[in-house]
Order: sequence, then C-alpha cells, then structure tokens
Amino acid sequence: MIVQINADAPDFEMPDFRGVSIKLSDFKSRKNVMLVFNRGFI
Repeated sequence: MIVQINADAPDFEMPDFRGVSIKLSDFKSRKNVMLVFNRGFI
C-alpha cells in the first residue's frame, strides 16, 4: 500500500502488547499518534 504525503493514514486494526484490539481510528480526535512496530518483541 502506498500512502501519499499529507494524505490521511489508512485505518487498520491490530492487537496491542496486552492483546487488546486497537484501531487507528480510535485515536482520530488526537492531533498526533506515534506508532512503534517492534520486530521480535516478547
């Protein structure tokens, strides 16, 4: 998937570190959201 600069991020869903499902759209009212993808995080 290619996202253009200054375009809205596509909505997606994935589990957090506790296994609770989180959607990017859950944070739509916030100005900034930081995503961290850790490979091999246990």
